[in-house]
Amino acid sequence: MDLRIPSGIFFLVLGVIVLLVGILSPGTRAPLADVNVNLYSGISMVVFGVILLLLAWRSAPSKRRPARV
Repeated sequence: MDLRIPSGIFFLVLGVIVLLVGILSPGTRAPLADVNVNLYSGISMVVFGVILLLLAWRSAPSKRRPARV
């Protein structure tokens, strides 16, 4: 199994959770930060997870082409 698949799923799920926390409770933020850190870190985790899954899907061997010997 390609390592990008479980890593991509992990970052995608964790990013969605953090993103939902950032959207549903914007008042909970770090005391010294004026930005919603959960929102931006959730977006970046979702993007990273999707990139990993796309790279794993792209590198999967195609069943249409026969393997060269």
